[in-house]
Amino acid sequence: MASILTFGLTCAALQAGIVPIFHLDAATLKVFDDYVSGWERSSEAAFQSSGKLWIDSSSKREAFLEGKVVVEPRENRDVGNGSIHHFTGVVHIKGATIDQLRKVMQDYPNYLKIFKGDLGSATGTKESDSTADDEHFKSKLLLVQGTLWINVTYDTLYDTHYMRHGKERWEARSKSLSIKELTDPKNFSSPPFPEGDDHGFLWKTNTYWFARERADGLDLEADSVSLSRPIPTGFAWWGAKRSREAVDKMIKDTMAALPWHR
Repeated sequence: MASILTFGLTCAALQAGIVPIFHLDAATLKVFDDYVSGWERSSEAAFQSSGKLWIDSSSKREAFLEGKVVVEPRENRDVGNGSIHHFTGVVHIKGATIDQLRKVMQDYPNYLKIFKGDLGSATGTKESDSTADDEHFKSKLLLVQGTLWINVTYDTLYDTHYMRHGKERWEARSKSLSIKELTDPKNFSSPPFPEGDDHGFLWKTNTYWFARERADGLDLEADSVSLSRPIPTGFAWWGAKRSREAVDKMIKDTMAALPWHR
């Protein structure tokens, strides 16, 4: 699934029009790519081989087993001329199955209903190299973000793989190929800023879903890893708050959509 609601915008409480344009440099992008590669090697390998999730070794496991959504920061810091935001959310959904989850994730025509308020448009196309155990999609999403102080809209393209690891494990890995901030967030046909030379609220974003099916339901983990401009001094709490809320809403929206496919 594409990375909806995954971006933790790191701007201060200002209108986008008066926030200076910021440039994404190659060194900052490399730090992000290296962070992602290292996390993927450890977390994906553990899940694919044994089904291990982050919550299995967390002190919040009891709340998770009670069916509560648990969201925790993994990384939330400035790195060179950027900032990495990584949050993990988990929940146990009684009665849910991998097949139900898969149908929701691939239901692009209904994304505007499933993730209400976060999208201006959504399309997804299955690629010709797809297999039964590795379904490959390209998706185009118009991401819409708004608060009392700021509105931002992005024209985005994602590469997503939905992968089955045996009968009881399933994974979705979605990576942004292109993220272009529109010059007028309220006009979806307005031209974009040059990619990497914009307000810097969102430069890159990856979303990972790990699903483990059990007799009584589904253990579900969502990881959002994004790259933005550096967090303005005094506003670190704001970036973290937005990122946490995004992951929490993404999980709850997905849970609410599951009954459609039962």
